[in-house]
Order: sequence, then structure tokens, then C-alpha cells
Amino acid sequence: MKAAAAALLAATILALAACGGGTAASSTTVVATTATASTTAASLSPGALGDQIGARYLAAYDDLVALLAGRPDAAAAAEGLSVLKEQYIQEMVALGYQREALDSAGRATVDARITAALDSLPTATYDAYQQAYSDYSSDLEVANLIASFNILGQYANFDLLRQQAPEEAERLGLG
Repeated sequence: MKAAAAALLAATILALAACGGGTAASSTTVVATTATASTTAASLSPGALGDQIGARYLAAYDDLVALLAGRPDAAAAAEGLSVLKEQYIQEMVALGYQREALDSAGRATVDARITAALDSLPTATYDAYQQAYSDYSSDLEVANLIASFNILGQYANFDLLRQQAPEEAERLGLG
């Protein structure tokens, strides 16, 4: 089951990378979140940094599922998802600066720990995520926002972000 989920996530990542997209930066909440993530990650080992990025990645799925649990109308869902996604983007970028400071072995450790975290995504969370996507599939904007949470991890890997979403890298000052 997890192998199938990982394959689906990878396929979605590739599809979204080809499409591009993004949202405008939001409020001071994002700035505060970024500062917190940056400060917390400042003294982490590569393994701990990868664990933190992985934990935030999984938390994004939980937050998305919780946000859509009551199945708000499409406009409210899109607004909430946009804000939530931007908050996680800013966190990932802050953690990405820590990853950038590592040598290649440290970066590989971070990446391996992120992959391990994603492999531990609970089946119930993934199923709820898939159900939310299915429930909003008739609204392309909302469906694409939901699907875009699959690629949040690229925001902590600047090389990958520059390659797969150069407009986002540029928007974030990482170009």
C-alpha cells in the first residue's frame, strides 16, 4: 500500500512540477512561522533536520485534512488552502536554508530522513487526503491546491525547487 502511495505521490509531484503555479506570499503569520522554523533548525544535525522537515511535511497533510474535514465550499477551501500552503512553504524555505548550509553528505542524510518520514504517512491520513481531493475534483483550483501539498518538500531543497519550479524559486528569492 505504501509503495503504491509513494508512486502516486511521485507521479503527482512530476505532474505538478510540469504545471508550475504558486500563491502570493501572505501575512505576518508566515514571517513568524519562518523565523521559528529557522531558529529551531539552526543547531540541528542533518538527521534531526531531515526529521523536522519530514515531520512538517506530514503535519501539512494533517492540517489539510483538518481544514477540509467539514467540506467547506470551494471558495473557502481555496482561500484556506492557499494560506496553509504558504505557511508551510515559508517553513520549508527556512529549513531549506539549513539544508543548503550542509555538505553533500549532510544533504543526503536530510533527504533520506525526509523520505523515511513520507514512508510513514499513516494510511488513514493518506486516505483522507485522497478523499478530499476526490470531493473537490470538480473544482480545478481546489483540486490543484490539494494536490500541490505533495510537493511541499521541494521548498526545502533549493536545487530541486529551482529545477522543477523556477518561478517559485524566483518568487522566494532563491533563483
